[in-house]
Amino acid sequence: MNKSNELEKSKGVVLFAFNSDTVDYVKIADTASKLIRNYLKLPITLITDNAATPKFEYDRVIKVDVKDGNYRLDKQNNLIKWRNFDRYSVYDLSPYDETLLLDTDYLVMDNSLLRLFEQPFDYRLQYRMQTPTGISEEEMGPASLPLIWATVVLFRKTPKSRLFFNLVKRIQQNYGYYKVLYNMRDQSYRNDHAFSIANIILNGYSIDKHTSIPWPMLTVKDDIKSLSIKNNLLVIRTHEQAIVTIQQDLHIMDKEYLQTDECKNFVKELCNE
Repeated sequence: MNKSNELEKSKGVVLFAFNSDTVDYVKIADTASKLIRNYLKLPITLITDNAATPKFEYDRVIKVDVKDGNYRLDKQNNLIKWRNFDRYSVYDLSPYDETLLLDTDYLVMDNSLLRLFEQPFDYRLQYRMQTPTGISEEEMGPASLPLIWATVVLFRKTPKSRLFFNLVKRIQQNYGYYKVLYNMRDQSYRNDHAFSIANIILNGYSIDKHTSIPWPMLTVKDDIKSLSIKNNLLVIRTHEQAIVTIQQDLHIMDKEYLQTDECKNFVKELCNE
């Protein structure tokens, strides 16, 4: 690929946000998008449903009919609806030649993801997760495949990427079969699982490091009490501990915190608003 062709390719970020009965994912997307624009300076497209009223000024908002999805247990073991289907449609819906697909609970706090666009790839996935206690290697179930996270996905519109997302679609539509075949621990559909299976099938049932994002994703699973930045250090306070690390992107499992004014104010401070 020559330099002139590279310059002609459009690049952007895509977020999916479908509100549930308990989580305002559109509100979370609005907050996360402020950080994306501040640190990556890329156009942002939101894919949501017809009832959504986003407040952030996205470059594009694509409204689609959304399926109910499936159900999962919350922290109190209540069964709640989770609209996580049809993530594979990003290949056709994205307006960009090169797309960075991010979950809304991923907070961008540096520009490291921009370096990925400089590398040769059809698509790249998040192979490794890092918790405050170290690198976490997970499998989808006992004697199953390594888990790949669909939280951060980068892809170009190439034949291999199209085939990858078509495989994800097939896996979603036949999830009962694949759940048994790969001895999955979770009973409900997860994009992480579908992406993991599609990736290994497409690469000849082997782990291809060339499709991996070359650094682990910092993830906090515990409930967040506060976030702050001091002297380029990220301070994460949970109800159990205080974690200090270099300022970097952060994947937060605690959806309740992401909807708080405390989180909103933290983001405003980072963006100098």
